[in-house]
Amino acid sequence: MGIPSINEVELGELLLSLNYLPSAGRLNVDVIRAKQLLQTDMSQGSDPFVKIQLVHGLKLVKTKKTSFMRGTIDPFYNESFSFKVPQEELENASLVFTVYGHNMKSSNDFIGRIVIGQYSTGSSESNHWRRMLNTHRTAVEQWHSLRSRAECDRVSPASLEVT
Repeated sequence: MGIPSINEVELGELLLSLNYLPSAGRLNVDVIRAKQLLQTDMSQGSDPFVKIQLVHGLKLVKTKKTSFMRGTIDPFYNESFSFKVPQEELENASLVFTVYGHNMKSSNDFIGRIVIGQYSTGSSESNHWRRMLNTHRTAVEQWHSLRSRAECDRVSPASLEVT
């Protein structure tokens, strides 16, 4: 396990479900919910949303995002996304999940990120990816603790490729 990462602040957790359909070459992602997100806007609470980015090798291929949930740090999304990933490209794929606080006035506030796939940001992320690869056509869900941008950039080249 090694030394636990130094999380000065708990950024929150994200519940994701992954499912790969080899015949269709589709990677299906469900963003189910998040909890205890770090509040970025103290005045009215956060309006969090999740950005999902498919990175192939070190190239950003596709970006999708959930709707944003007003004034909550425990949002339920239950939103599904599908990415086209041919089976022979799966081993080079990474999914970058970034939670932002929606901000009307300025750019969105970064809350936390994880990467699952070729350049996973940790053992829990690699484990989820492995479980998905071993159970085709069955959705595998798992909670993940969000990480800081600096930590993701340090351990995952895919994190450096996305904005």
